[in-house]
Formats: sequence, C-alpha cells, structure tokens
Amino acid sequence: MQHSQAHTPNISSAHSRSFWGLLAALLAILVLASACSLIERETNTVASQDAIVAEAAELEPGDVPVKALAALHDTWTILKNEFVLRDELDAAVLADGAVKSLILATGIPELRNRSSFPEASLERPDEVPKELEPIWDAWAGVFQEYNTIEAPLDPIDLSQAIIRGLIDALDDPHTAYISPERYALEELDFTGEYQGIGSEVHNQRGRFILSPMPNSPAEQAGIRPGDLLMAVDGVSVEGWSILEVVQTIRGARDTEVVLGIIHLGQEQVVDITIKRGDIDLTSVFWNMTSDGFAYLNLRAFNSNSDESLIETIAEINKQGARGIILDIRNNPGGLLTTVVTIASQFLDGGVVVYEIDGEGNRKDWDVESNGVAQDIPLVVLVNQFSASASEVLSGALQDRDRALIVGNTTFGKGSVNRLKPLSDGGGLYYTYGRWYTPEGRLIEGLGLEPDVVVPQGIQIQGDPQLEKAIELLEEAVSALER
Repeated sequence: MQHSQAHTPNISSAHSRSFWGLLAALLAILVLASACSLIERETNTVASQDAIVAEAAELEPGDVPVKALAALHDTWTILKNEFVLRDELDAAVLADGAVKSLILATGIPELRNRSSFPEASLERPDEVPKELEPIWDAWAGVFQEYNTIEAPLDPIDLSQAIIRGLIDALDDPHTAYISPERYALEELDFTGEYQGIGSEVHNQRGRFILSPMPNSPAEQAGIRPGDLLMAVDGVSVEGWSILEVVQTIRGARDTEVVLGIIHLGQEQVVDITIKRGDIDLTSVFWNMTSDGFAYLNLRAFNSNSDESLIETIAEINKQGARGIILDIRNNPGGLLTTVVTIASQFLDGGVVVYEIDGEGNRKDWDVESNGVAQDIPLVVLVNQFSASASEVLSGALQDRDRALIVGNTTFGKGSVNRLKPLSDGGGLYYTYGRWYTPEGRLIEGLGLEPDVVVPQGIQIQGDPQLEKAIELLEEAVSALER
C-alpha cells in the first residue's frame, strides 16, 4: 500500500512536542463512559423460574419460600468474587439496602414504621452466607407474619426487589439486575438483525443521555446528541437500569416508541415519536478539505469499522493528503478489538490500553503490527459525547504523543462489564474491570482532557472545533514542510 509523506514526522512526535505544548498553553478536554464498554456474556442455560413458581404455589400461610432467594445468593457470590471493587464491599450497607427494598415492595404500611422485623421461627438454611443473614431473617420474618391467603406475598417480585435494593446500595452505575423477561430478550438480540431507533444510550451519574446515529430514525425524528431521556411511552425511566432502558426502546421495524426528552440547554420535556427501522451501521465517512487535509469521521467502532478505516486511509494516501483530521465527536464507542486495530494504524508498537480487574491483575492490549498511517500528521476531535472506545483511541494517541486532541473533555466511560445468568432466569450485569490509558490515566468517571480546549458552539454558527483543528494542522504541517 502506498503511503504519502512516509518519512514526514507525525504531528506530535517527540521533537515537535515542545511546539505543541507551548501552543496548547498559549491557546489555553468524553472516556463511556466506557473505556470500552466491553460486555462478556454467558447464556442462561440452567436458570428457570419454574422451581420458584412451584414452591410458591405450595406455600401455606406462615411458610417461608427458600428457592426464591437463590438468585440473591448468586448475586452476592458474583459480586464478592468478581466485582471490580470487591475489596471495598460493605456487606452491612448492601444488606440494609436489600431489606429496605423488601419493605417497600411488600406494600405493607405497618412494616415501614417498625423498628425491627418479626423474629422468624424457621432456622436459617446452612447455605445462607453470613453476609446475607440479615436479609434472610427479614425475608423469613415477613413471610411468616404477613403472608396470608387473603393477601399473599409474591416471592418472585419480592426476591427481585431485594436484589435491586442490594445493587442500588452498591452505587455503581454500570451494575444492574436483569429480569428473566429482559434476559430472554437479550438472547434474542444477539441472533437478530439490528433494528430500532438508532441511538446509543449512556448512563451519566444516573441520567440517561442519548446519542443518535447519523441518518437514523432517532436523528430524523428530532433526537439530538446530549438529549436527556426522561420517559419511554409515558413511563418515567427514573430508577431504571441502562439495559432496561435499551430493551424498552428497542423494537421491530415499523413499530413506534415515544421518548420524553429534554434537549441540551433546555428545561421543557418534549415527546418525540420515533418509527423504528433498520439501522445503517456504516461508520466511516470522509472527504478532502480545500487545504488538502483528509477529514475522516468515525461514528462508531463496529465489527467492520476497522476494515473500512484501513480502506479509507489507503484512498487518502492515494490522494496525497497532507494530514488527517479524525473526528470522533459523538462517537459512543463499540468493540474493543475494533478500537485496538484502529489505534494500531496510527501507532508503532507499545500498548493501546490496559485493563485492571478487582484483584489488581493487569491485561495489556498491544498495538498490532503493520499500521498504515503511522507517519501522517494527525489531529483528533472529541467532545463530551465521545465515549468508551473513543476514549481508548484518543487516550492512546495522546499518551503516545501521536496526535493533538482538540475539543471538550470526553464522557468518562471506562468500565469493563459482564452479564451472567442467575438462578431465577434473570441476569446480573456488573463491572469487573477498569480501562487505563498507556500512561495509567483512569478513564472511568473522569474522561480525558484534550490538548486544546475548544467549546463546541452552535452548529449554525459554524464548527469552531473543526476550524481550530484545521488551523493547528496547517501550522504543524507547514512547519514540517519548511
């Protein structure tokens, strides 16, 4: 493959870094929220509610269901052994959250005013972990005193409430309980074609932020990057997990969903009706500027984005581009393997990103060989909606002095997540690792600061970030050409 300017130093090479450092100082920073929100998933092959339902059907007043709490035991075991911050788990706090959720879910006013639970006469099963004993005691006491023929308690609903209460007390935005119904939908989604509204959803400190794909049903209906989601089909999303939001919004082609949203910078909730459709996953777009630069817009890190980008760079080189402006603004992220391959096109050796799990074990994702754009001058555009894989890419290029990063602070999503089945047919979506840039910067909750901060501005007033990128790239390339 032919490369233009094969021997030209890159825009942030070691000998030119002082120039960029001075320029950044004189002129003056999203990592989903996700360093890569990589989800590892296990199929639920053994879980079922049948045993729980059968046990509940045989309950007499005063009986205590046991099997309904198996999923709680699963949840605690997973968190204790695999959660990224498992050494910081406070079992007492989690148990308190679970018990409070149980009280609310019963709907029994008397329970809310009691200072203690009825004492259960049933001996705890041997398999109840010590940390869960307060939950078992509350569970058994409630069923023995309040489960009647006239007002039967539902062990399935209450067990799910307990799990959600425990997870809420965990205070991790990327950990959630998935009901059996939604877990089944997840399994279907992995085998079907991509249909829906065409928008990513991010959990930003308990608020759900939308990022529509270009030319998607969501964008065509009026959804804008940064819109705050308030309701789906008239139902408030307060207290929902991000997977509950995603699954509720998704749907088959030609069906409709109504989203209640607040546009960025406004206060009023607006209802927008969106007709679901097939989603175009094309992620790489580019054109040549009048200055001889290639403007390359990377909109997602899909399974074919790396191949498309490599083909695009080959064409860019053929046309003799003087430099590249890589725009990953509003890019919500995607696949880890894809971002590693894409970053490797611009880097020569080293690490793209590394992961640390709850035990402190480190796993490196190294640069792949034979990158096709290791020398061409490069500026990267980011904003507050650049997340996950976008932050991995910009962090690697920034730490390796390979590119100048321009725009706003990125989103701050740097968690690695797993989805595991539970005994009730549902699942636990939880955080088991964090992503770090090559120089050890944590992405999760912080985001990455650009080298040059430029407010995004209003689109009708032009694109100040792009204009600044062209200006800086011109200065750098001109200096190298002299």
